[in-house]
Amino acid sequence: MEKSTFNRKPFNILWLVLTAAYVIWMTFFLKYDTYPGAETGINGSKTVYILWTVFSTIALLMFPIYIKLFLGEKEPGKGLRIFCLVNLIYGCVFVTWYGFFLNPFDYTASMIGLEYPWHFKMWGLFASLSVFTNVLYAYRMNNFFSKAGVACASLGCAAIFVTINVPSAGEDLILNSLRCMSHWTGALLFAFLMAASIVIFLVHQAKQKSVPYIVVTVIFGAILVLMLVLLATIGKDGVIEGLPMWAAYLVLFLINFTGLFRGKDTSALEQPKETVTK
Repeated sequence: MEKSTFNRKPFNILWLVLTAAYVIWMTFFLKYDTYPGAETGINGSKTVYILWTVFSTIALLMFPIYIKLFLGEKEPGKGLRIFCLVNLIYGCVFVTWYGFFLNPFDYTASMIGLEYPWHFKMWGLFASLSVFTNVLYAYRMNNFFSKAGVACASLGCAAIFVTINVPSAGEDLILNSLRCMSHWTGALLFAFLMAASIVIFLVHQAKQKSVPYIVVTVIFGAILVLMLVLLATIGKDGVIEGLPMWAAYLVLFLINFTGLFRGKDTSALEQPKETVTK
């Protein structure tokens, strides 16, 4: 594995700006009683709101630390590998478990969140953490340092913090509703930007004429297209919504924790010598 020369400074600044914007939003614009307490889990308690604001802010501040751990000069060791595997499995299990709180053919994650608001908050935290860290791990272990990919993943993870704080206004798109547009915008940005961070990596690897990567890239792209077609023809439900998440978890598991993409004479921790920075 090559020594990392990835410039983290722009992303440290980006995350500081995103976190500052989040704190300002939570402090001066969004209030503990802005939305019905039963739908946010705050239940009209200023103390609970303050504690959640502090906790979620700390969660945001961890993202530049993840970038340092995975893309910094020091190579990720066995501990970070285990961390990625555990949170990838836990994230997938939690997202799936949560999705079946109510009939997934009738309810999306957002609609379930109206009845289980704290679980929905954790859904956003675990989903963003597990995908973000495993994308970074895939980048580093393949000496792929894409500024565009890290930017997409960073902005996508920040966006989900809007969605988990603004409860769904229902399944219909209401263009003149700030609540509806905030919730939908955060969710869509999370989905598309996190998918983009994976696609950027897959496309680059596929260009190296790696058959396994070509196959996985085509399949992953087909699943994303299928989801869009189903959304346009059938409409939203938890299963259709979950397709790209499950696909992302499977792809990241195959890349990071199997020998499917390694050469025959390459050990589990030995990576290509080529370093790619974009």
